[in-house]
Amino acid sequence: MKRNFTLFTKTVVLFGVLLIQSCTDDVVVPNNITYLLKGKITETKMRIYAGPEVAVGDGLARTWVTLDSKGYPMEIAIEISEDAIKNPGEDSEMDMADGAMEMEHGQMIMLPLHSQAQKSTPFNHVGINWNPHGHPPAQVFDSPHFDFHFYTIPLEEQLAIPGWSTATDALFNTYPDAAFLPANYFTPPGADTAEAQMGKHWIPTNIGDYLPFSKILVYGSYNGKVNFIEPMVTQAYLLQKINTSESYSQPLKVQTKGNYPTKYNIYHDTKTGKTQITLSDFVTRN
Repeated sequence: MKRNFTLFTKTVVLFGVLLIQSCTDDVVVPNNITYLLKGKITETKMRIYAGPEVAVGDGLARTWVTLDSKGYPMEIAIEISEDAIKNPGEDSEMDMADGAMEMEHGQMIMLPLHSQAQKSTPFNHVGINWNPHGHPPAQVFDSPHFDFHFYTIPLEEQLAIPGWSTATDALFNTYPDAAFLPANYFTPPGADTAEAQMGKHWIPTNIGDYLPFSKILVYGSYNGKVNFIEPMVTQAYLLQKINTSESYSQPLKVQTKGNYPTKYNIYHDTKTGKTQITLSDFVTRN
């Protein structure tokens, strides 16, 4: 997506303020939320560490992480209000090229992670993109949907990823070693899935099994590094308020040791009307 310098500066400043808040306001919430891990967690042994709330359209979103009594992560989440899902804000930018409409990723809303989430998982921060017109590949992800990026790289490194051009093509197409991505994932050739401030997107080889698109787990890479895990979910699916929990494909190796999730989940809190897009069932990888 095209972004000007002013937007870039505002993003950095806003995120810097929120990051300071998330690290200094050591928010600890006793676990009395029944949707976490489908009620498998006992209230006395778990703690939730929440990040600050951030405006998303007409609603709010924040992150949290649940740790056990030894500090091991059980679940990391994006919590988003129903108003934010229904009315997420401005449309993404759209270009007209050769008389055809070009879909692009919408503006990213940054969500800081609590310092406890950064210490216990490989994730540094989170970004939400609202795509009212979808984005490439056409006929695959062209439904109105949200991208929920869990980034494993620092914010500064993420924002420095340039847009695709012939000059930057080699950086986007310098892939990580095959062992660092699931064997059944691929990235389409060309520039269709190469995005500024994101990288190249990797999807399951059996993409037809996920069509018509409602939800999917995507990986991202740039210049030889895996840099995010991304649940993508359509607005229509979220508004149906269906609770789901699915395992997703894992790589043989990881580039940085840590505790990695193996499932992604979508939960709906009937009391608050909020939705949680979470990663869970962590395993320690060296």
